[in-house]
Amino acid sequence: MAEKVKKFFNIKRLNSQRGFNDLTPSPTLEPQTSPPTFKQAMQNSSKTNNNSSTTNLIPRKMSAGGIKELVQCSLCLEVLSEPKMLPCQHTFCFTCLKTYVSDLPVISCPICRTRIQIHGPSFVEDLPSNLYIDTLLSMIGVSVTPKTETPPVTPTNMSSVELFAAGIRCSHCRSMCDNSDMSSCEHCKQNYCRVCWSQHLEDMRSQLGSILKELNSAANRLDHKTEHHKDRCDRIIEQINVTAEEKINAILEAKMELLKEAKNLKNIGDMSALALKSSLNEACLVATNAMDVTRNTSDREKVITFMNLHENTLQLLSEVSKWDSDKFAFDKENFSIESDTTTPCDAESDDPVPEAAKQYDPMESEGSLILHYRSRNFDPHYIWRKTSRPAGIGVSPWNNHLYICGMDSHCVLVVERTQAKIVTRLSCDEMLCPVQIAFMKSLGEIYVTDKWKHCIHVFSKDGDYVRSIGQKGSRGGMFRSPEGIATDNANHHIYVVDTGNDRVQVIDADGKFLDQYGVATKPQAILTSSLWETKDMICTEFNAPTAIAITNDRVIILDSGNRRVKVYNKQDKNKILEFGSLGQRKGQFRQPEVLAVDPMGFILVGDSGNCRVQVFKPSGQLVRVFGRLGTDPGKFGWISGLHVTKQLDIIVSDAKNHSVNFF
Repeated sequence: MAEKVKKFFNIKRLNSQRGFNDLTPSPTLEPQTSPPTFKQAMQNSSKTNNNSSTTNLIPRKMSAGGIKELVQCSLCLEVLSEPKMLPCQHTFCFTCLKTYVSDLPVISCPICRTRIQIHGPSFVEDLPSNLYIDTLLSMIGVSVTPKTETPPVTPTNMSSVELFAAGIRCSHCRSMCDNSDMSSCEHCKQNYCRVCWSQHLEDMRSQLGSILKELNSAANRLDHKTEHHKDRCDRIIEQINVTAEEKINAILEAKMELLKEAKNLKNIGDMSALALKSSLNEACLVATNAMDVTRNTSDREKVITFMNLHENTLQLLSEVSKWDSDKFAFDKENFSIESDTTTPCDAESDDPVPEAAKQYDPMESEGSLILHYRSRNFDPHYIWRKTSRPAGIGVSPWNNHLYICGMDSHCVLVVERTQAKIVTRLSCDEMLCPVQIAFMKSLGEIYVTDKWKHCIHVFSKDGDYVRSIGQKGSRGGMFRSPEGIATDNANHHIYVVDTGNDRVQVIDADGKFLDQYGVATKPQAILTSSLWETKDMICTEFNAPTAIAITNDRVIILDSGNRRVKVYNKQDKNKILEFGSLGQRKGQFRQPEVLAVDPMGFILVGDSGNCRVQVFKPSGQLVRVFGRLGTDPGKFGWISGLHVTKQLDIIVSDAKNHSVNFF
């Protein structure tokens, strides 16, 4: 059966390519009797508008290209015919879905791989139609009815019937009816006869299930964000208590004020989350009631309910995405809570300097590489915009594919770089928020940090899920909101940035704890029962670290909360150097999130709060700054991923602009 299905789609795709590529028919061919392809429909539409000015031609072509991609079936690559929408809201031809489903009990969506249970032999027939694509195809003149081998014969007296027919034409079945038999939909602005109107209302009611699913998904995401927010607030309260004990009586008053402020932050977050959760529950209740077919409501009320619920859902989804956007951390040196919004700044940047002589090998020496970075024009040669909120990125050492972590899509996209085409997706049932990715070439394994699941997901190089490492906690081998990750192929060690515990852990491939960075034990004097006692206290020098990179002899850690880059010797863990401070000038950082190291050890830091990438020598000396705030090519909204290839190609993911930039 699988071979038959594969052969069916290969034949349909071959026919689709012929239909889309043959823009001008040969003069020797017979006139077409089958429904026009999408491009032919667009050409006919263009011919009927020859009186338009030439200045409108370019936007029309661009619009046609966008519409073509929207109404194309991903299975047969033809114009959608009888578009049916799966529960995951992806649309395909009725015939394609019928063949794809066959007699299987469970299928996976060809686009997002969502597993769907098949209920009965009429599952595909009962799927809701995509009203928007139906309307769009009707507007441009492409038939949405299934293609037949012999087109229906048009009656010879049709023109006379059209000439003297009275009434209004149904937008779906195209029949002429009296005004009393027609209904007008305020949602899609179309007219329907009595028969089609009932089906139209049923289609809208069916789509309420998809809206309810999105609302439930948003509620789950809010629960995970609330948990992360609570953990961070609890961690701040813990830090405040430890630091207050060092200050003793001199800062007791300040301690109480800070505790009050921290609890206030937590209460504000809890109240806003509760209000948002209440709105989500209310919207879910409205959607559930609207799906009840036994309710005695008028057609107009049903349409208005659908429109209001659709608009309210979009607003709630946006609010859930923006919730927890404010950044705050405890500043030990100044003994205060530092708050900062995620609003990026347009900070200082550099322009390329003229190149004195052509450098055929930039990695010949440190000087030639410095000249390469300073003279390079950082305009992206390609921008990939096929995912929302991309995060960590990496290039596979086996097949040179690009791996992109999708924080909202709960999966890792695998992209073929030459054609910018999605090859597959890495995911598992427990994956919630993948943030960063790393590869172990010697073991053939892929490691993905999950910020909300507090663990590391392990996949084979073939994309199969292998195991999970770690769980939520503060002991060795346990994590709290891990983000950055790197591997040491020579020793089979994994370096994990344990952001919630303010440390970097070193584990083996099986998850066994080996070592850690940034944590030390030192004696401190504590007043107990009017007596001073000395106790060993566990302290950390990091404040919410987010990224890490490994070289042959160095470990480079981005201490995001302290706005510093810290470099350690891999052998004895001694700190070699550190650089950076809070600010917008060159060499300063504002909420840095990611870093990468090129083949010669130069350090690239994604300064997210300042919307730029800064390049430093291995000694910490600034070499070049590129990028600004904006949406144009070469500008960023929020840098969330950074990678440098062996050929010095720089790949930057932008979570706010929903793009991946290739320099």
